[in-house]
Amino acid sequence: MKTLKIFFPAFCLSLLIASCGLNPQNADIDINNTLPEAKYTVYQEAIRKIGLMGQIFDRPSVNIMSKYISDNTGTSVATNAEIPRDITEMVKSTLNGVGGNITFIPYDPDFLANSVNTGYSEFSEKIIPDVIVSGGITEFDRGLVTKGDSTEIDAEIGDYGLSFEDQNKASLAQVTLDFNMIDFRTLAGIPRVQAVNGIKLHKATKEDSFAFTVKSVTLGAKGTIKKIQGRHAAVRLLVELSMVQLLGRYQALPYWRLVPGGQPDPVVIDKIMADFYNHTDTERVAMVQRLLYLNGFQVPTNGFLDNATEQALQTFADQKGLASASINQDIYVALYESVPIEHATLAKTRSLGDMAQGFDQMEANKSVYIDNSASPAIQTGTISINTDKSQYRIGETMNIRFTVDKPMFVRMLVVNSKGEVSTLFPNVYQTDNYSKPGVVYSIPPASAPFTLDVGAPPGTDHIVAVGSHRPIMADDVRLSQQGELDAATQEKYPINSQINIVIVP
Repeated sequence: MKTLKIFFPAFCLSLLIASCGLNPQNADIDINNTLPEAKYTVYQEAIRKIGLMGQIFDRPSVNIMSKYISDNTGTSVATNAEIPRDITEMVKSTLNGVGGNITFIPYDPDFLANSVNTGYSEFSEKIIPDVIVSGGITEFDRGLVTKGDSTEIDAEIGDYGLSFEDQNKASLAQVTLDFNMIDFRTLAGIPRVQAVNGIKLHKATKEDSFAFTVKSVTLGAKGTIKKIQGRHAAVRLLVELSMVQLLGRYQALPYWRLVPGGQPDPVVIDKIMADFYNHTDTERVAMVQRLLYLNGFQVPTNGFLDNATEQALQTFADQKGLASASINQDIYVALYESVPIEHATLAKTRSLGDMAQGFDQMEANKSVYIDNSASPAIQTGTISINTDKSQYRIGETMNIRFTVDKPMFVRMLVVNSKGEVSTLFPNVYQTDNYSKPGVVYSIPPASAPFTLDVGAPPGTDHIVAVGSHRPIMADDVRLSQQGELDAATQEKYPINSQINIVIVP
């Protein structure tokens, strides 16, 4: 602190005030331009494109809700709101800006309760969330580095005085946010779907205090002018980055491509490779063909390594500098990361149809390449089906198990009391329907991300399974409204089994 005190005649007082020409409320203070400022978020484009990316990779729709997100450190009050106390609206507006296959559901328990109590609406009309975002500000280190200087000038004459103070300060702080994704149905955290991000930010202030006093009573104006890098803006930056990361991890998307300077996320890479190895060799070929097509190569998606697919693989491997052009995890991940994130690619995805239809078509194509003459005229074997119980209430969950006594492909369907038919197996999570003896197969499998929920109408549902030594085409299985196989299906697929379950309100 440097203090200078001087005394001079009264007429100098008016001269000094005039020469200063300073209005404390409108002072324009120049700040060191080398100090960084977080004025505009660089993640707005990533927020917009993460929804498009989910559609391109054909991810299921997600209904997402946010809990109350606040400052868990308590320093927002102690520091006079240097950081925001409540960032829930930041999270909500970020999630609502994603679009695509992400639907944001506002959380307001008072509003929901009042709506039900007044009879204005009921919960049966509401969209139920799949996941919930929880979290908050978990760290705020406001004084990692502090430096500054100030100058003060006082002028006095008799009972009159004039003072001027100039301060320059700069400091370095850090803010950290933690977020987790929670499964709404089980209220359990989803493993490894979390985001912990921090940011170091500078605070620069320059304060000019100008006042004159008469007998120690303040007259006129005393102004303080500050320019501070926005810590609130920095928190928004972290919120947007964290939401991109959460959604990317939850949907196994290469979200880092949307983040400036982003690096591959090992959590997502692990999921991608696990999905690759959970499929059969033929299905892996189809998965690679799909990615090749999205990357602009004109290849079929039939699951067969034909000349067009091999040439496309070699071209892509050369472009990326890969050592091998064979179907392996390296080329699969590289293709995954290279898919263009643009609306033209989304049009290609839609032309391919959803993943389940793709695998159905792949199985249909498989039969073209099988020499049916080598198969026995009559296929033998049995399928045994059982459920947890024979009667279910609407809303309960069901688990179906089946076994086979010989290796075979299995397709399972259900017909409700209205005659509506749905495929139970294979499905998007259990795409390999080649079944082996000695294994108990479960629908859904253990730790699956879906359940079989019993729905309306009440009545008797028929679960029918057919087996074959050859792949089973979906269109070949015909059922009546009573859940019976028609004569043509019965002749083509003599290996079949059926159980009935009763659905009650």
